[in-house]
Amino acid sequence: MIKFREFGASSPEESQREKDNRALARKAAAEGIVLLKNDGVLPLAPCAIGLYGAGSCFTVKGGTGSGDVRERYSVSAEEGLKNAGFSFPNPAWIDRLKAKYQEDVAEWRDKVEQSIRWYGPLRTAKMFSEVRKYPKPEPVCLPLTPDDLTGETDTALYVISRQAGEGKDRRDCPGDYELSETEKENLKILSGRFKKLVLVVNSGSVVDLSIMDEVRIDAVLFIGQGGMEGGNALADVLTGKVCPSGRLTDTWARSYGDYPSSGTVGGNDGDPDNDDYAEGIYVGYRWFEKNGVAPRFPFGFGLSYTAFKKEVCAVDSEKVVVRVKNTGDFAGKEAVLVFISKPEGRFDHEKRALAAFAKTQILDPGGSQTLEIRFDLENIAVFDETRSVFCLELGQYAVYLENEVCGSFALDREIVFYPGRGAADGDLVNGGLSPVAGVAPAPENGGLSPVAPPVAESLSRLSAKEKCMLVTGGGYPVRAYNHVLGAAGHTCTKLLKKKGIPNIVLSDGPAGLNVLPDVGVSRGGFPLLPGGLPEEWRWGWLRRTEKLIIFLSRGGKRIFRFMTAWPCETVLAQTWDEKLLEEVGGAIGAEAKEIGVSVWLGPGLNIHRDPLCGRNFEYFSEDPVVSGKMAAALTRGVQSVGGVGASVKHFCCNNQEDNRTTVSANVGLRALREIYLRGFRIAVNEGRPWTVMSSYNRVNGLHVCNSKELVTGILRDEWGFDGLVMTDWWATNKCSVPESINAGNDLIMPGNQRVLRALKKALKGGALDREALDRAAGKVLELIFKGLYTEETEKLKAQRGTDPGFALASGASKDT
Repeated sequence: MIKFREFGASSPEESQREKDNRALARKAAAEGIVLLKNDGVLPLAPCAIGLYGAGSCFTVKGGTGSGDVRERYSVSAEEGLKNAGFSFPNPAWIDRLKAKYQEDVAEWRDKVEQSIRWYGPLRTAKMFSEVRKYPKPEPVCLPLTPDDLTGETDTALYVISRQAGEGKDRRDCPGDYELSETEKENLKILSGRFKKLVLVVNSGSVVDLSIMDEVRIDAVLFIGQGGMEGGNALADVLTGKVCPSGRLTDTWARSYGDYPSSGTVGGNDGDPDNDDYAEGIYVGYRWFEKNGVAPRFPFGFGLSYTAFKKEVCAVDSEKVVVRVKNTGDFAGKEAVLVFISKPEGRFDHEKRALAAFAKTQILDPGGSQTLEIRFDLENIAVFDETRSVFCLELGQYAVYLENEVCGSFALDREIVFYPGRGAADGDLVNGGLSPVAGVAPAPENGGLSPVAPPVAESLSRLSAKEKCMLVTGGGYPVRAYNHVLGAAGHTCTKLLKKKGIPNIVLSDGPAGLNVLPDVGVSRGGFPLLPGGLPEEWRWGWLRRTEKLIIFLSRGGKRIFRFMTAWPCETVLAQTWDEKLLEEVGGAIGAEAKEIGVSVWLGPGLNIHRDPLCGRNFEYFSEDPVVSGKMAAALTRGVQSVGGVGASVKHFCCNNQEDNRTTVSANVGLRALREIYLRGFRIAVNEGRPWTVMSSYNRVNGLHVCNSKELVTGILRDEWGFDGLVMTDWWATNKCSVPESINAGNDLIMPGNQRVLRALKKALKGGALDREALDRAAGKVLELIFKGLYTEETEKLKAQRGTDPGFALASGASKDT
């Protein structure tokens, strides 16, 4: 049997890999910063400034929940500015803020400890359920006093921070979507006191900036959540070391009520179990432009320290060729966005739709670059519900470069894009009047490629009950083969290892790899914690026995896994740079391989339907083309390293966190296809992810993981996805376990005895389709074999010219 080594570093010292990835994270964070306003005050030379706002020293690197990362350390705005040479003559306000926060945290801890004081080891799960009832306090913005205002500078910088995360949506209230009264009053005081006032927004999503209508603010920067290097990236842009080139991937409204979803999302209409997507395809800029509603900042908006001239060289139905010249005084990059407007016809549609985008390299003043920006017309096609096809009507199509028409092209006949094969011979069909019978047939075998012969052989060695075990996740990786403690889960159970089937580890994303950084392993293979308990575990009886836990962890092998906390996906998307995202993905994949993780649970690409979704930071945009392209780029990067796969999530319509396991996204077929599924299709077709994760929610009344129409009919049959589909963690708690397998899911995560019993019972009673079970088991085996990576398996592969995973499962290498 293959003996797996322990993955990770043996030294706690910062590795060269960490340093290299820090530099890349800093670059990505800086390129994703959006300059929203600048009245000539930026860039700033390092100098003395007044620094205020809770986000100045408590800068939010990323959201909470599974998308978090336990990095070595993160750089706050305060630290980044100090590193760049800025000074703060009067730190009184910041000192008071830090002291108040320490008091609040101490009071919170005492309160929680009192509530769990009687919980012992046998009630650990209930203890943590009790802990979760008491959210950790966030830094409270303090009112400014005269003593807080320095007279040694004419410049003040104020950082507004907002935190959000998994399991709860934000609120349209002061201190969240809106600024608090204290924040507003502080900005009024600073505006009256300082000649230059810079506002920095540190949030994973939109914040109401109505204060700009009331107070003089000279510059505004949206830094999003910039990961562990966010503070240094902010300083890079403030000083002009990096010329801002980010652009918004969302529309920023003047009022929350301007968003069409605001009346129904999250139970705003009094019905938390149903969310009616009454706006149809009109999401984000599509809604604002169609209805003539002026936003505060439109989709694609972003300023620069320099200027660019764009000269259109050619336009046709496949591409736009544009020459971009830097006509300003700073070296910088420029993103170029191409929209297409459809002709009036049988379908109502948006004013224009994003078709493609590109970004230049760094252009020195006077420098230029010619970009050929190609687009796929299928990505702007209308879904015809009567024929179940995508189509483009005949007529004149206007092409926009940013906000200006730069050319056009004509279609003299309708183009029909057939499900499963796109536009093909005969797709110019009789003015769009082709009958339904003309639609191409779905691929055979559910769009799946046949399993490899060794997989089929391995399946033949397993009983039906053992296949049920195989499609049930192995739980959390306490004793997984490489002991990646803190990872989200792993495949199989230890019983199947006797059959020569090992397990592989899956780690949360999409802001990095969410694992414990300091662990150990005993000689017997048990996990140890020589560095002490993670902060989130340090409660009750565990906290009281921490010294004993550290003592008992002596003598084992100590392993360090410090991972990079990357900028959140919204910030990455705001770079508009697919090559950069591929580079980031490659770095994530290399880190995963280093620590023995085979599947990274990312990227996420649900649509920013509403700015208050708690997990918007985990997703890219309100637009499906941006979302799909960026997800595909990250996926290609992750999978380029070999032995590591990505999991595109959350398929689909997981657009809110409140009541996420039971809410039904009631969405029309056209909007479902054009907005909420289009990004996933692009990600699947262009990124070729190993896996897709089905979501918690219901779509039109049926849980996604029980929907054969979505998981098999669309994902597999139409798009030809031949990888593995896994459920989100515990998603089957609210729906049928066997129906999830029947619908096309292959792996029920994280897996437990309840799931296994349900599958065995359904198998016995005939409710579990045996062919579906065989398909699912085969897909799990294929994933395991692709995800195996050790020095031993690489040597076997080189020696035998075969995949050692297949050889292992078929019994050919049990002597290894």
